[in-house]
Amino acid sequence: MMVPSVPAPLWSLQFSRSLWHESMPPRPVEDLSASKITMDREILEELHRADCAGHWALTRHLCELVLAECPSHGPTLLRYAACLTTFSLYDEAAAVLNRADAAVPKKRRHLVLTQRGHLRKAMGAYAEAESLFLAAHELDPNDATYLIYAFSAASARGDVSRAEELIRRALECQKGCFDEAYFNLGGCLLRKKQYHEARQCYEQALEIDPDYEIAKVRLADLDALRERQRDPSGAASTDSNPQ
Repeated sequence: MMVPSVPAPLWSLQFSRSLWHESMPPRPVEDLSASKITMDREILEELHRADCAGHWALTRHLCELVLAECPSHGPTLLRYAACLTTFSLYDEAAAVLNRADAAVPKKRRHLVLTQRGHLRKAMGAYAEAESLFLAAHELDPNDATYLIYAFSAASARGDVSRAEELIRRALECQKGCFDEAYFNLGGCLLRKKQYHEARQCYEQALEIDPDYEIAKVRLADLDALRERQRDPSGAASTDSNPQ
């Protein structure tokens, strides 16, 4: 039996957990044997690989191992909360984030707010999630990431005008996942049948990341639409021209 393919999404949100990947907090060398120092480094690297691969059961297990040794390790608390959110263990994730509030330095507070935003979004509290992402953005205003997350929350609750405003603001930032921002702006324009402008956004996303497969799918979609709208003489329709 043929398994149906999963359609390419209109929006893109590649949660960058690399934000949480930091070394174990320093401790005096006399407190650790050489083998223990190696284990700490190795387990964190294994945790990072598991998290990036989407191996949630392994990620959860490794987080618990690290936190048994170092209960206040902020980056692992944030990873653990993200993993628990993936499993829809919302109360447990909230409790872990309460621990992270005390463990994460003030200069990293935007990361805790961001993960709280992901938790609230997963629970369907989209307006609250947007507010948390915007609070994170205020603490790190040069990074587009938090505005992309806020865009996703506004889109989820159907506030399309607000979503487009947020993604355009993201493109004004100094750094961030601009390929993702262009892709998402393309989705906003596609929704409004502004096909030429949407195509430009997908092309911008691919210029930044030539391997952005779902942007290629969206361009193929526009190509198919353009062909379908052509009249028998081969002239393109003037209505919502997708060129």
